Amino acid sequence: MEKSKLYTLGYTLFQNGPMIDIEKMFMTLKELNVTHLVDVRSVPYSKQYPQCNADNLKAAGKHFSILYGHMPELGAKASPTKDVFSKASDIFFEDIFPITKSKRPEKSELYDFEEIVDFQKFRKDEYFSEGIKRIKSAYENNFTLALMCSEKRPIDCHRFFFVSKKIEEKFGDWIEVLHIIKNENGAIDTLSNESISKELSETVLNNSEIKKLNVLNSSIFEPAKIDNYFGDKLEDKVIDFCDRYWNLMHGWKKKINNQNNQQEYDEFI
Repeated sequence: MEKSKLYTLGYTLFQNGPMIDIEKMFMTLKELNVTHLVDVRSVPYSKQYPQCNADNLKAAGKHFSILYGHMPELGAKASPTKDVFSKASDIFFEDIFPITKSKRPEKSELYDFEEIVDFQKFRKDEYFSEGIKRIKSAYENNFTLALMCSEKRPIDCHRFFFVSKKIEEKFGDWIEVLHIIKNENGAIDTLSNESISKELSETVLNNSEIKKLNVLNSSIFEPAKIDNYFGDKLEDKVIDFCDRYWNLMHGWKKKINNQNNQQEYDEFI
């Protein structure tokens, strides 16, 4: 039996100069028979692209007969009161700290003792789980969803790493996740989770910073560092290693505003 399709996209894929080509984005979704556009940004607004604010997308969706809705349960940010944070050194076992601010979402250095969102914990959070249940309900009603965030490349976005991996883990026997991209010829195409996971592994292991760790090689004095990671096979350990490194680069810090006890963010996801 053919699996149901669930799509993801980043609206910057449809950037045209200083604007987002909303018409092209929705026409692409129409061609894929998408019935609902689901916004998985934690906050559904953009200072740079106001046409991608929730109210504007809702109006555009009505014009194209695609329902728009916001699902904050599937966003990548977390309240500091939630038990979804871990010390950076507990997420990634290697000594590469501090992480430079240019590689971090809040543009500040990350030290090993600081706490960041741990996506392994976050995937088990009750609020996030409610969002996954809503996805299941939608497909039980024969809807076809497209999960939308901002990043052009799915490998850079929580919609791949955080959300779609969980969907395929739970419902992969009947739902297939496909990520909307542009191929090397500039045409609209799709990539599977498996393809992006392979790309992630290649990207991480070829990173000059990671190469210095020499994690795959052992010596007569000590086993390979990759043995510290989880999995029964080497392939599984590599996946765990790369997932943890991605988490290190993308997980938001636990940061409390002393005045109002609210978490601060410099930009939206």
